[in-house]
Amino acid sequence: MLSTVRRRTGAADRTGNRSLRWPLVCTLALIIASEYKLRVRADDQTVSGDADPFILIEIGVYALVAAFLFLRFRPTFRTRRADWVTYLGYAYAAVLIGAALYSPYHAVALVRAAQVCVVFALSRAIARHAPRESLHRIAHGFVVLVAGSVVFGFLVPFPRLESQPDRFTWLYLHPVVAGTFLAIACVLITAYLVTHRIRRIGPHWRVSWYFVLLAVCVAGLIATKTRGAVFGAAVGVLVVLWTRWRGSRKLEVGMVLGALGLIAGLAAPSMILEFFVRGESTEQLASLNSRTELWAQAFTLAGERPLYGYGLTASRGLFLDTIGLGGGHNAFVNLLVDTGVIGVLAWLALVAAVLITATRRLRLYAEMRVDRIIILAVLSAMLANSIFTEDLGAPATVASTWLFVLLAWVTSTSHARTHELEPR
Repeated sequence: MLSTVRRRTGAADRTGNRSLRWPLVCTLALIIASEYKLRVRADDQTVSGDADPFILIEIGVYALVAAFLFLRFRPTFRTRRADWVTYLGYAYAAVLIGAALYSPYHAVALVRAAQVCVVFALSRAIARHAPRESLHRIAHGFVVLVAGSVVFGFLVPFPRLESQPDRFTWLYLHPVVAGTFLAIACVLITAYLVTHRIRRIGPHWRVSWYFVLLAVCVAGLIATKTRGAVFGAAVGVLVVLWTRWRGSRKLEVGMVLGALGLIAGLAAPSMILEFFVRGESTEQLASLNSRTELWAQAFTLAGERPLYGYGLTASRGLFLDTIGLGGGHNAFVNLLVDTGVIGVLAWLALVAAVLITATRRLRLYAEMRVDRIIILAVLSAMLANSIFTEDLGAPATVASTWLFVLLAWVTSTSHARTHELEPR
């Protein structure tokens, strides 16, 4: 009898572990397939629609994830009630998919639209079918992936771009993309460090492990010399510290951080200035590396098609001929050119909904305190970084994938079974 119970318990544990595994595997598979580059392609090849073997592998990974979700959960056409945050997620995904239909770069746009479908389907599957613990496993797995990538990048350095010979990255990722990875990872590790004594579900690692991971990721972030990512990470960490403590503790933490910042500014002003100047001329700094010129042209183009924009991925090619830069280098600008005012409003509504839900609804339950801190901090970091890069407003990027992961996080916690939650 006892052996029978043990066999059943062991089988249940293995089934539970498998149910926690697929969200992590699918999410990291999509991020790696989209962002990890094993070759360098010119910007005009990126928008031409020519598919090399690596593009086919990327499409294949998305197809495998889509097939897994379809076969595992057998979606039906029955209408299911959802909350308003989920409906805003549907609206944003629909705008991106619709914008692919009139894009001047049909092949690339249709592929990106299909990827949006897969990422959103994964987000809904996680929210509806995965336990909340799986979201913490995604965060931990992502941190390990990024830290391992940093170690790999230092041990096996790939040839750097001629325009950026002294900026760290791994494989052939652009340093700005690597900085986005590292900014998110640094915020996640900091959140788990400062909330280590707060009760939560999910993996609990030793504090020393989190410190090692944080040291590796901070070193990689500084080595990328990506100022926007450093700014985003700083904003995210401040949000973590602000939401972690209450009352007078916030004042104490603020005073300590202010003192540390003052000491750092007095001790190494030349190093800090050199990091942010990065050897660039006054003209380059004034134009944010030609970003202000690009944004001025973007608003001119948006004035010609203000409502619907030029179509998904159009910003990748519109600026190549005049400025030589691909993409809007700002999430808002990128969406304004690609999808017009409709896309911008849908994106802003989704971002605001995630922030509001995490702030208000998750505050009701003690076990969701860490979830709330992570959601607010990661999204704040990505928003700050999106001032200088378009990743949060473009499909098939690490930032956009994390936006849908956070959407799954707030909707899964809002639909969690009441017996799993402990009211304050």
